[in-house]
Parts: sequence; C-alpha cells; structure tokens
Amino acid sequence: MLALAFVAMLASGPGQSFLIAVFVDDILADAGITRTVFSLLYGAATVVSASAMAVLGPAADRFGLRAVWVVVSVGLAVACGLASLVSGVVLALVALSLLRAFGQGSFPLVATLLVTRSFRGRRGQAMAVASFGITTSSIVLPPLTVALIVALGWEDAYRVLGLAVLALVLPLAVFLHAERLEAAERDGRSAVRRGPRALRSSRRLPRLTVPTLRARRLLVVLAAPPLLMTAAIFHATALLADKGLSFTEAGAALSLVGIASAAGLVGAGAVADRISSRRLLSAMVAILAAGMLVLVLPQAPAGYLGFFLIGLSAGVFGVAGGVVWPRTYGLAEIGRIQGTSFAVQIAAAAAGPLPLALSEAAFGSFEPALAALAGYGLLALAVALRWREPRAVRFGENAR
Repeated sequence: MLALAFVAMLASGPGQSFLIAVFVDDILADAGITRTVFSLLYGAATVVSASAMAVLGPAADRFGLRAVWVVVSVGLAVACGLASLVSGVVLALVALSLLRAFGQGSFPLVATLLVTRSFRGRRGQAMAVASFGITTSSIVLPPLTVALIVALGWEDAYRVLGLAVLALVLPLAVFLHAERLEAAERDGRSAVRRGPRALRSSRRLPRLTVPTLRARRLLVVLAAPPLLMTAAIFHATALLADKGLSFTEAGAALSLVGIASAAGLVGAGAVADRISSRRLLSAMVAILAAGMLVLVLPQAPAGYLGFFLIGLSAGVFGVAGGVVWPRTYGLAEIGRIQGTSFAVQIAAAAAGPLPLALSEAAFGSFEPALAALAGYGLLALAVALRWREPRAVRFGENAR
C-alpha cells in the first residue's frame, strides 16, 4: 500500500504546477493567449479540480480505491492528450481542468487515503515516504520534460507523458485489494487497533463541520502552501528570468524545489508522530513565508534560495496534510474529510497565479504580489501558533 501511495504521488506530476510551468511559455506563444488570461483559465480549471475532490473523496469511501485508480489514470492520460492539442482559450480551459482534477488533485488524494487507512502508528513517517513520490516527480520531471520539449516539441512531450501514465500507472490498479485497507468504523471509532501504543481515534475527537471555528482555522493554515507555492511555481520561468536566469537554469531551480522537499519530508516524517500539530503547522508556514519574502529580492541567488525554502515547506506540508486531519477528526468517513480538505486547498491554488500576473501587468514586476502573498503566510503562521490539539490525541506513544 505504501509503494502504491508513492506511485500515486509520483503520477500526479503532469497536473502539478511545477510541470505545467515548463509548458506555459510555449503554450502562450503558440495559442496566442496572454499571461493574465492563461492565469484566469488556470484558476478556473483549479476550481473545477476542487469541486471534483468534494465528489471523489466520498466516491472512494463508497466504491473503493481500485475503481478510483482506474478512472484517475485514464482521465490523466486523456488530459495530457488534450493538452497537446491546445490552440485556443476553450481547449486550454478543458485541458487544464482535466490536468488539475486528475493530476494535482485526484492522485494525491488517493495516496493520502491509502496511507491514512493503512497505518495507525507511524502515520507521519508513512506519509513522508509516500510524499517522496511528489518530491521525486518534482526533481526528475521538470528537467526531463525540458529535454523532451527541446527534442520533440511541447506537443509531443505531453503525448509522451500521457502514454507513460497508461503504460506504467494504470496497470497497478490490480494490486489494490480492498481487504488490505483498514477502513474506519462507521460509528466514528477505529475498526482495528495495532496495540496500546498506536495513535488512535476516539469518540471525543470532533466531527468535521467546516463552519466550526476549529475547522476554519485548520483550513486557513493548510490553504497557505497551495496558494503561495502555486503562485511562485506557476510563473517560475518568467519570475526567474527577471532575476537573470535562463530557461535551463529555471528548470534547475524548479528541480531544487524537489530536492529541498525531500529534506522537508525526512525531517517532518521523523518528528510528526512525536510533536503537536501546532509545531508541525507553524514550522511549515514559517518556512513558506520566508521563501516568499526572499523571492522579493531581485538578485539571482534569491531565486534559488526562495525556491529552496518553498520546497522545504512543501515537504513538511506533504506530511502535515496526512497527519493533522485524522489526528483531529478520527478515521470515520476519512474520504469525505480529506476530500473537503483537498477541495479547499485546490481552490486556494486556483487563486495563486492571478496576483502575480496582475502585478506584472500593472507594475511590470512580480515583487508587489510576492510581498502580499508573504503577508498571507504570516497570517497563517499566527493562526497556527494558536492551534490546540483535541484532548484524545497523545504524542510519542507509537514512536517508543
């Protein structure tokens, strides 16, 4: 199950901002779409993805992850094929919507559900291992895709990605056996306990109702990484060009995000089961806000350092998202809970590219928008520092 979760994270690459960013400038040139319009399309497509997550989570609870795996694999391959045909606004919107829904949203949700259903103790460590799939994808795919674009053109590069999903990812559905997944009991308690030292669900854990103050606070914090990361990564090539970096050097900087993310995953995975959610969340948004502030600086080294810090925060986020929700609300209907979380996070990602595009159009610079987004990161940090854990949660027991 952990290996499949890793592959699901890896397979999300074609729908992630770090890979779409590699194609942006070529699509703008060939399709005759302005950067601002494309950012609006990207935002609308990401809203579609958010809506899909609200449906996919409950569908995973009802139909099982094998069926979801098949649908998502085929959908992502079709999305890559349509992306290779983009020639105008309408097709760009459809292709982006499918890429974001089946790539950026669905596969990470599948991976998270695999981990949360399969692990009680050491869930943070398991989530870190699974999230290495996205890290690996962000390290390997940007430079590899740049090479494909140079050799074949951006259209054929997208077709190669789609064929790879069909040939390498889709067949793995056969290994998803429902009986291996430990689903939660419908009355809100864990169906299986792996010993007294395991971090366990309890009736005292609150149910998820988004209007509650606790849920709103958690969503404010967990929305910060997709909002800020998507903003910076989506415009990475243009942003780094302003700092004097070439297209190839920008690809290397995006790869650096993956390397830093690996470090964040290792660190967060090692401590997540031993520390409170407040410390985990606070570290995540503090690093992220620092990265955005560094990107405001015009020097080339600031580009590398800023994306390194963003990647480091992404690694912590990869663990936090899979740990804090089940720790706070238990495992009952975890698909619905995680689906709601992913929907809000993806909606936040939808808004990310637009501020930078508007800033560049109005001021000829990305810096004002970067500073404003860093301000949101600081707000999320203030909220995280006030987070309080439910009484039922115990730390460190499963790590002894």
